[in-house]
Amino acid sequence: SNHMDLHGTGLMLNSKGVKIRRCADSRTLSSCCVAALMVSVFAGAAVHAQIPTHPVITEVYTDPPGANDGPVGHDPGNMHQEYIEIYLPPAAFLDASLNKEALKLAFYEVEGDSSSSGTGLVNYRFDLPTFDLNSANGITPGALPRPPSGVVVLGWLDYVGDPPTALAGGVNSRVALIHGGITNTGGEYLFVAINGNHFGGTNNFPTVVAESKIDVPSETRSGVIQNGSAAYLLVNRDAAGYLEYCDDQHAVDCASGANPMLANEFAGLGVDSLLDGYACNDDSLFDVLSQPYDAPTGDDLDLETVLPLGGPFSLLIPQVPERDGNRPVPGVANGYARRLVDVLKSTENASAFDDDPVEDALSAYRHVRNAGPYFPTPGQAVLTSSPPQLSVAGPIEQFTEVLSATTGRPGVLIVNSGGAFGLDATAEPVTSGDQAVATVEAGLVATNVVGQAFGFPTLEVTPSPDAVHGAQTQVDVVVMAENTNFGDPIVITPTGNTSTTVTILNPVSGLNAAGQPFEATIFVAAEAIPEDALVTNEFADSNLGLYISANLGGVVLETFDRTVLLLNPALDMSLGSTIHTALLLVEIFPEIESDFINLPGGVGTPDLVTTVLQSAEQAVAPATYTGSINLGQTGVKAIAFDIPETRTYNGPYATPDRLHFADAKGFIADPRSGLTNVSTSRTFELAILETNTRPDDTLESGATDDFGMLVRVKQTEAGSPMVEGQFVFLSMSGGFQGADIDTLEISPGAAVATIIYLDLDNLHDQLGIISIDQFIPIDSSGNGELDIMEIYSLNPFQCLPADNDCDGDIDLADYDIFQSCVSGVGQPATPQCVLYDFDGDQDVDLIDFSTFTQLFTGSL
Repeated sequence: SNHMDLHGTGLMLNSKGVKIRRCADSRTLSSCCVAALMVSVFAGAAVHAQIPTHPVITEVYTDPPGANDGPVGHDPGNMHQEYIEIYLPPAAFLDASLNKEALKLAFYEVEGDSSSSGTGLVNYRFDLPTFDLNSANGITPGALPRPPSGVVVLGWLDYVGDPPTALAGGVNSRVALIHGGITNTGGEYLFVAINGNHFGGTNNFPTVVAESKIDVPSETRSGVIQNGSAAYLLVNRDAAGYLEYCDDQHAVDCASGANPMLANEFAGLGVDSLLDGYACNDDSLFDVLSQPYDAPTGDDLDLETVLPLGGPFSLLIPQVPERDGNRPVPGVANGYARRLVDVLKSTENASAFDDDPVEDALSAYRHVRNAGPYFPTPGQAVLTSSPPQLSVAGPIEQFTEVLSATTGRPGVLIVNSGGAFGLDATAEPVTSGDQAVATVEAGLVATNVVGQAFGFPTLEVTPSPDAVHGAQTQVDVVVMAENTNFGDPIVITPTGNTSTTVTILNPVSGLNAAGQPFEATIFVAAEAIPEDALVTNEFADSNLGLYISANLGGVVLETFDRTVLLLNPALDMSLGSTIHTALLLVEIFPEIESDFINLPGGVGTPDLVTTVLQSAEQAVAPATYTGSINLGQTGVKAIAFDIPETRTYNGPYATPDRLHFADAKGFIADPRSGLTNVSTSRTFELAILETNTRPDDTLESGATDDFGMLVRVKQTEAGSPMVEGQFVFLSMSGGFQGADIDTLEISPGAAVATIIYLDLDNLHDQLGIISIDQFIPIDSSGNGELDIMEIYSLNPFQCLPADNDCDGDIDLADYDIFQSCVSGVGQPATPQCVLYDFDGDQDVDLIDFSTFTQLFTGSL
């Protein structure tokens, strides 16, 4: 190819102006990755529609339901078998270097699994029929016209027999295994039969010229479009750098063999032939933000040798993870689709300096899921100008947990699967479910859900006071959508039906590595303190801030003596330069391993490091804290805070604010969860105030505030299995002991601070822990971005007036002691009786009895 180096930048244009990057140096892509973090799914940003100047891959459906991906033995209830979808732009938009009168395309799949014996080799090649995109001057002999929608689908025809003995139907009535089986497409799109040459061929569907022989019967059962790691390439057969490769099972049939050598710039398939491409990566260690890898990782990651940094295809083929670990729809993809055909990738815009596979992987593609709400859509390429369309996920995707003593507001999972026009959606329960478990009502409308974006119309779920942990009820739900803006194209399929399953959550223990009940669980909630341009100190006016101001030194105690500053109305909570630098109001995690800490545990119990290393979370997910423990395993990246001794139960503080509880895995603010945006009557014993400011006065989202939490036991009940000084690595909501908080990105806008609340009652009720005196957060993100400003005991261990046994309430035991003091037993002034001498006259008399009665009845 006629490569031209752009002034030593490592960027090059090939002979048809497509950008490539040599990247022969060893620099990292960290700046790209940071930028890509800001590129979430297309969700309302300004859209600059531009039809691409070349054909693109719009969908690859890899994993239909059932055991078989091919047509033989497929699940008869499945609407679709595997297929490939390609969009052909109109002739007026086509790049001048491409032959619009006779466009010749080929689709390659290149193996990417590191464990495969054929890594880097071709799995199959389909040569599409020749297309004439310019019908105004007639159709080139032997070519096919561009279908009206521009969409071409490659897929299977139905077979007869197992193993196959024929194609079903006649030559004019073959059945395509999409949309439940069709014999024609209505003329809107073109279906090309990948097995159309078998058993006499077909007239009603064009047939693909496939070097990659579909082997009967094996590949007709297993399919050819496999799940797993692979690179998909759409190439121009007329390009100078195009070479014809055969699949690795038939390599001898092609002069070039089966290895396109994508990692090699000087041999193999020429990058000038590439029109479009991406890769799916199912390696559990694959990090979408780290592609392409600039050096061997040592972990033998999928595709790292096929698309390495420096390889000519590496920046042009974004790698999309097969397992989507990001909320709201985590899980394994059943295929992949281009979001909006006319929103260009970084490799398709006019600039030659910003090719970025990370950005393209995050923003240009989405997962196809059998259970939706993004279902397989063969023959439908979505443009920004496409009408809005409601799609509702099936019941298998609609499930939620709701914490007892709360009202949860889980979102029903929908999308606008159409173009760049907003829709509003409402979810209404149409059955009541089991009201002995929970009451379910309609919640909030999801507004302005734009094309290819998720929406979450909410339900309002209130558990029954008598509902036990694990109780479930299922409620049928109808979702109704309408246009956000008058005059937009009307919403397609404006109604969808699904059902949601509600599970009541009220666990008392966490889990060990074997999944068995272990120690006790707690409940962690977070509340964002939004930035308010009209208020300098947003925390001072918060409900917690007002409560602290009224009760500091009584039922509220501070740890760092910073409250006077933190509640000062003149303190600008948005200025990180003040908070971090001028006033030093932030506690910092140790940065170097030699400063990591260890502390001894109670008599006969593990020290801090051992507690972390032996935790259930470390056993089941070692990556969580591996980077938080130093090389010699003698210290952990943590801070030990000596807090006011805090009673673990019956905390007096409850907030009217909406809170976000952590689930069993530590995740906070999943819009689908009934733990998000809740009202609760639960009370809390600890509150941690942390800032979201940075020293440069910008605000971080909180998404990297990952941390685990330990507490140290102070006092215990008689018979408790715990001892003073023992570390308890907390679990949350019944999850693994030691699970970390995965994210605190809980505010839809800028938040200057976050309050983290701990409800510790189960430490007392299950383990007999009366009080704790140390709080230890462990950094599990590696960034140390949990910036604690103050820790408040909301239930300090102090004996209240007349609470003689110091158990947190004035009860009959205290009454018995008081009676003995009134009657003269224990006089003249024993320590017990002194507590009841309220008027200080050195005598416990009827005046004191009146005061005690008021306290006693008030406590009841």
